[in-house]
Amino acid sequence: MISKNDRPDRELRLGDVARLFAGASTSRSENPDGIPFAVVGVRHLDDGLVTPLAELDIMSFSSEARALPFQLQEGDVLITGRGTVLKFGIVGTETAGAIASGNIIIVRPAPPVRGEVLFAILSSEGFRPKIEVLQRGATTLLSLSPKDLAKLEISLPPFEEQDLISEFVRASLATYSAAIRAATARRTLARSVLNTRLFGTKKKD
Repeated sequence: MISKNDRPDRELRLGDVARLFAGASTSRSENPDGIPFAVVGVRHLDDGLVTPLAELDIMSFSSEARALPFQLQEGDVLITGRGTVLKFGIVGTETAGAIASGNIIIVRPAPPVRGEVLFAILSSEGFRPKIEVLQRGATTLLSLSPKDLAKLEISLPPFEEQDLISEFVRASLATYSAAIRAATARRTLARSVLNTRLFGTKKKD
C-alpha cells in the first residue's frame, strides 16, 4: 500500500493503492427468513451516482457474517464486474452500509488515497479502454475480475491536490443528482397536468 512518504505521481498498480474484491453472491429466493440488507446491483449505478439506501432492493442473508464483508463504505468505487455495460459509481453517505451484489467489483482506496480521485481516473474516457481490454468471455457480456483490475497501472496526482479533486467530484455529482431530481419532478408535474386535461383526473405513473 501507499503512504504519504511515497511519490503519488509515480506509476503504481491499482492494487498498490486499493483493495479490490467482488460483491456478495445473492439470490432473491435464498434465505427468505434471513437477515435483510439493502443490496446495490449494476442497475443502481448511474453515471457515477449510486442509488440511496432507502431506494434499494432488500435481500435476505443467512447471517451477518455472510453479508458484512461486502458492506459498502463511503468512498468505495464500484465497477461493473459482470453485465452488458461498463458502469462506475462512488459510494456516498446515502448508500454506505448497503451490500454490493456479486456483479459489482468494489475498489476500496487505502488511506490517504481518496476514492473520488480513483473514481475520476478509472471512469475517465482515457482510462476506460484499459479496463475494457480486460473483458473476458463473449463480446456481448462484460466479465472482469478484481485480480486483473488490480494489475492496471495508475498515476495518482500529488496528495495535496487530491482533496481538491475529491471536493470537485462530489460537487459535480451532487449538481448532477439535483438536476435529475428536478427534471423528474417537472416530468411528473407535466404528466399530472396532461392527465387532468385529457381525462379529468390525476393519473399516477
